[in-house]
Amino acid sequence: MRNRLLLALLFIPCLLSAQNGYYFFTESDISQIRSAAKTEWGKSIIESLKDTVEARREYPLTVPLLEGGHIHDYFCPEHQVRFSFDWNKPEAHYCSQCKHYWTGNKRYDWAWVNVAHTHNYSYLRNCMYLYLATGERVYAEYIRNMMLDYASKYLTYLEHDTARKVGPWGGKMFGQSLDESAWASDACRAYMVAKPIMTPEEIKEIEKGYLIPCSQLLLKRRGTANWQVWHNSGLIALGVALQDDNIINTALNDPECGYHAQMERYVYNDGWWGEGSPTYHYYPLHAIILSADAVRCRNINLYDEKLYKMLAAPAAGAYADLYFPAHNDGWYGESLIAQVSLYEIAYQRYNNDPFFMNVLQQCYRYTPRTAAEALENCIEIPQIRSIPSCPSVHFENTGYAVLRSDARTVVIKYGPHGGGHGHPDKLSISVHNGDKEIVSDMGTCAYGVPAFTKWYRKTLSHSTLSVDAKDQRESTGKLLSFKARKNGGEVLAEAPEAYPGVRMNRKLVLKKDKLTDIYTALSDNEHLYDYVLILTEKPVFGQAGESINLNDSPAYSYIKDAVIRKQSSPISCKVGNASLVIHMPDKQEFEVIIGEAPGIPPGNGSVLTKYDSPFCYPLIIRIKDKNFKIRTEWKF
Repeated sequence: MRNRLLLALLFIPCLLSAQNGYYFFTESDISQIRSAAKTEWGKSIIESLKDTVEARREYPLTVPLLEGGHIHDYFCPEHQVRFSFDWNKPEAHYCSQCKHYWTGNKRYDWAWVNVAHTHNYSYLRNCMYLYLATGERVYAEYIRNMMLDYASKYLTYLEHDTARKVGPWGGKMFGQSLDESAWASDACRAYMVAKPIMTPEEIKEIEKGYLIPCSQLLLKRRGTANWQVWHNSGLIALGVALQDDNIINTALNDPECGYHAQMERYVYNDGWWGEGSPTYHYYPLHAIILSADAVRCRNINLYDEKLYKMLAAPAAGAYADLYFPAHNDGWYGESLIAQVSLYEIAYQRYNNDPFFMNVLQQCYRYTPRTAAEALENCIEIPQIRSIPSCPSVHFENTGYAVLRSDARTVVIKYGPHGGGHGHPDKLSISVHNGDKEIVSDMGTCAYGVPAFTKWYRKTLSHSTLSVDAKDQRESTGKLLSFKARKNGGEVLAEAPEAYPGVRMNRKLVLKKDKLTDIYTALSDNEHLYDYVLILTEKPVFGQAGESINLNDSPAYSYIKDAVIRKQSSPISCKVGNASLVIHMPDKQEFEVIIGEAPGIPPGNGSVLTKYDSPFCYPLIIRIKDKNFKIRTEWKF
């Protein structure tokens, strides 16, 4: 009893918030955080948070006077790498490749403000966890001071979009209401944790200067998909901070834009988010978890079966090294490891679910336990050393199948386009040898870089069939058969509408270390067929080729140093430790083209350590005929 009273006295501010029915952290959460902070791994997290906060305080804490721009503009136009942020240089932006500061470009300056706001968001969040864990008042004061500064300037920010115009999706701090919502989702949590140390006048100033006008802005933003999920997350957080159930109810129950409407519309029955990408699965999932946590104080439980499936589905579809294929507008290098903080929360919210324990154990084979969210999950996680054997799996609604043999993985993608973030790549494949990809989907680069639309979003940059040097149409393929076996499996899928008048199907058979890939296209008319494999290592052939300039369409110009070989018999090559043999029927003549093209997009340094080069090597098998059939035999 005495210990409980002492805990209550230490944390009267937080407990008072809980008693009035509006809070983000329960008494149990706070108890977990404080207990975890006393463990060896928890102490390490606390020290890291303190170091990060102190590092931020070495630079000016004054909130920018200027509205923020678009983060995708914060990239070197020559090397496509993100600029190195410098608090002291808001108008000079350093490229680590150029070794040069870029100046005189307002879009870069506005993007700098975006990054500054994002760093401040991290600062507020870190201070929040430190105050919850230690009870040291100084961290609540840091939150209060920054929130007061934002409140003094937020009303002066003009509504604007990424083009610096007034638009339906603009923000005030940022050029997108999407970013505005994400910032509010965590800033409100920090505010509510620090609120009990504030005076009534300070509370009113933050409410009038930031919370109310931000909620008014987001209530006007009626979107769909991941945007609206984040709008709702921001609104729920603002509703809790303002103790306004009307805002919370709108965010949850609006028939067109509310949380439940978005979950019904965009979450497939197999658990995947409808934009068809691991990156654009976890992005809205983060907002959904924040929303579910926030409404607990209103006795609303959003931790249902659908949300469980959203957490479980990608974990069941990862490679052996816990990375994902970068489908659609996905960032290359997305991984289960990068999302481990969500599974710390999930383990708690789903009553110590063993599946999520296994996810945590797998992730912590590769990374230390450093996420602040781990403090909310005060348990020891037993270490495991072996890689569990995962079965082949098929995600029926999302439309991709995963064949597995030990650590080897082959993925085929055939499902819905994926909305605004989809790529024209029906029947594309990725092949992973257990350590890294050897046939890859490179995902996307930053949206402000020309190669985004001219290369990464083209059919040619995917391991599928290109017809007449054109992109596939937006379409949905169909699964014809799927068989999971102990040492692999078999899948057959078709894409009858990707090209007018061309019926395509692809069959993959994985057995131990061998993969058979049979791609067929049938048409009544003659076409130029390019069967493409996007390789992560340069293939080695036994015979020489001739140089060729590819100009079939603008996308082909991205393939440099191209070499062509003409064949009428099977051709073989080595790709790293893997080998492949390509067969065409009846000694049909075909051309083999290999070149070098943009590969892993810049900014993925941690992933690049697995590969010798940031480039990819398109291997193209070309024929001109009515029909096309190819059989590729892999050993890897």
